[in-house]
Amino acid sequence: MNRTKKGMSVLLALAAAVGLSACGSASGSDSKQAEQGALDPANPTKIAFYSYSLAYPTMKAGMEHLIQEFNDTVGKEKGVVVEGVADTTMQQYKADISAGKAVDIVQHPFNSLDSSRLSLGFEAYEDVFPKDQLDEHLKDISPNALELGKIDGKMYGLAFTFSTPIVFINGKLFQDAGLDPANPPKTWADIKEASLKIKEATGKDGFGLAPNNGWVTEGVIMSNGGEVLAQDRKSAKFAGPESVAAIEMWKDLYENGAHAAGTDAEISEQFMAGNLGMYVSSTSLYSGIKKASEAGGWEVYGAGLPQFGDKPSIPVNSGSMLAVRPDSPTKNAAIWEFIRFVTGDRGYTIITSEIGYLPLRTALADDPNGLKDFVDQNPLYRINLEQLSRIKPVAIWPGEYATEAFTAFTDAIVKSVMGGGEVATTLKQAEDDINQMIQ
Repeated sequence: MNRTKKGMSVLLALAAAVGLSACGSASGSDSKQAEQGALDPANPTKIAFYSYSLAYPTMKAGMEHLIQEFNDTVGKEKGVVVEGVADTTMQQYKADISAGKAVDIVQHPFNSLDSSRLSLGFEAYEDVFPKDQLDEHLKDISPNALELGKIDGKMYGLAFTFSTPIVFINGKLFQDAGLDPANPPKTWADIKEASLKIKEATGKDGFGLAPNNGWVTEGVIMSNGGEVLAQDRKSAKFAGPESVAAIEMWKDLYENGAHAAGTDAEISEQFMAGNLGMYVSSTSLYSGIKKASEAGGWEVYGAGLPQFGDKPSIPVNSGSMLAVRPDSPTKNAAIWEFIRFVTGDRGYTIITSEIGYLPLRTALADDPNGLKDFVDQNPLYRINLEQLSRIKPVAIWPGEYATEAFTAFTDAIVKSVMGGGEVATTLKQAEDDINQMIQ
């Protein structure tokens, strides 16, 4: 019962999510053309870039380097100055748009993109950037990644800071339990078995995946053949038998002592302290985990998202996209120069080596002039790069109810995994509630 009470505390945080603003200009993609204004180095165009990475201590320096290098090179040559705005709450851009401030480009979460498109004036890339330049720039980015920010066939966001889920493994706890960290669990049944062995041998929890994480949950459901949203995004579909079975597996881990309790932040701290055998999260945490393992005298290993039986796992993405709302042809040109830099070879070299996200230009991982040395020294990145071949997009919840729908979905997973009721009943109620909102 204590385990349930502790886990249910995450509901309070989820319930406090701020609703999406209905203010701002309507999308003008039907009226704007992909016209590029002239840039002038003697009179540079300023663009405001709202970034939540600038507000995270572990990401701030890398993001500042990315912006400054652009300003010192391409920006100086072409006549563009990017001013970074630290968006601590991932809500500041909405308030500033409502206040009439220039918000030109946003490091935007995936799940609420449709709402921003409809109510905050974000534009499709095809409507504001030259098609030939856009096609040329995108051709070397992972094709699966290019699908992630599309709505109704148009790209409203280009994947930017991005990862797939990974199972971080404490090598010492594995060895103490007689397990081989170089031969990690592949299925959820393997996870349960290894977790219980760690618990019995060391007294420490064996596994942790916080149900309030949101994005990894979708991969768990899809890996068992379930769905979260219908393909047309007009209805939620996460209460089917495959989805229920996936969440019942997760609930079983809790009820049988094979799972640590707590929020994602608490489980992360437990793992970094060397007190948890396995932890599922984003690659972006790798640098911090690696430092913690070195300080604690243990080695970190990794594995991909576990699968159900012989069915290949289907990971979804975390991270952000770049969403744009230029208000003039000159802003079109200025924003496009910045996007080309930060999602180009140099940009992704900085993003991966200094911030921790995947290079969506995957060839950089084997490029001696790119990231080969870094990836060779940090081989866990190859686990995530391999998963790109079968990744599915994280849900972009529809329209004005995006935040409410996402919160209802996440609350239902928390209740199902940590609560005492039936999984099928809890998921069905949440699915019905969401469908009433969006239909």
